[in-house]
Amino acid sequence: MSQALRDAGDPAADESVALDVTGRFPGRIVLAEPDGTLYLGRSYDIFKSEDAARSWQPVTSMPRDWLRRVANPSRLLCRLIRQEVRALTRTPDGTLIGANRQGVYVANPGEREMRRAVLECGDLPVMPPMRIAQGPRGEILWGEYGSPKTRRPMRLFVSRDGGESFQIVRTFDDVLHIHNVVWDEGQRHFWVLSGDFDPEPGIGKLSADLERFEWFVKGEQRYRAVEIFDFGDQLVYATDTQLEQNALIRLDKGTGRTERLREFDGSCIYGCRFGGIYAISTAVEPSAVNRKTDSELWLSRDGEHWKRAWRGRKDRWNADYLQFGSVVLPSGRTDRELIVFSGQAVEGLDGQTCAARLAPDAL
Repeated sequence: MSQALRDAGDPAADESVALDVTGRFPGRIVLAEPDGTLYLGRSYDIFKSEDAARSWQPVTSMPRDWLRRVANPSRLLCRLIRQEVRALTRTPDGTLIGANRQGVYVANPGEREMRRAVLECGDLPVMPPMRIAQGPRGEILWGEYGSPKTRRPMRLFVSRDGGESFQIVRTFDDVLHIHNVVWDEGQRHFWVLSGDFDPEPGIGKLSADLERFEWFVKGEQRYRAVEIFDFGDQLVYATDTQLEQNALIRLDKGTGRTERLREFDGSCIYGCRFGGIYAISTAVEPSAVNRKTDSELWLSRDGEHWKRAWRGRKDRWNADYLQFGSVVLPSGRTDRELIVFSGQAVEGLDGQTCAARLAPDAL
């Protein structure tokens, strides 16, 4: 039975819109596919839905040691040790490639437990990715997500055998994280998104054959993006920064010129397209400029005009140890206008996922 869901603010506000919730279930949404198939993680277990989130079937699991088996029943312990599926993609033949904070894994269709992918990484241990991407020739790509405590070159990896093994394709000396790699179908190259500080944030171009790379824009917080929306001759994205007011940016693909379209009250890590609806969420990442204690979900049909659809307050647990408050959106995109989002460290939605719809004229 559906129910109306509004954000916790004034429902009459010009910038808010109501959602009609069609389902609520445990887990963290991780992937949306064009045909409407959805994947979510419950701890290290992966489930999928092929019926608009009405039912979920177990697919596979990431391996876990004794500590993580002990932690599995406790939501707070899972948050403390970051026991979650962090990234996931599916190849056309049904192979799943995923990552958590311990490594990168692969499972062929029907395999009940994922196997560690072979990472040809030399002497440096791998820092697992935040996102996993696919290229037009079946390549699987991801970049390392580094730590300020162990600064070192970040590497971009590629697999040409369906995720069984990965090789280094490029090394970056001047970035802290590689946030994402995104294929541009119109321009026939990849966008590489990096962070975080001083000269590190940037958006670069990687050729389709992975042989040539150049930074397109770099060195400012306005270029610090995790997810991007492709509008033909422009990219639209929201920034992920604790140093400046976060904003929605429009970037001209030809000139590199940026336009600031609107501001947001928190860092923006997640973005997804649900049919004709674009979604962005904000996180509660306390800083001198990010003072809000609410995580928000924003929706748009044109990438320029946005309305808030939901917001939730950061829960009472310590943000450093037990995670920032976030509305989590899946990677990928779907042709269905079913909006699916999860809560992390937010009151009333932590560890839960909602499926919802908008009225046709709501945006």
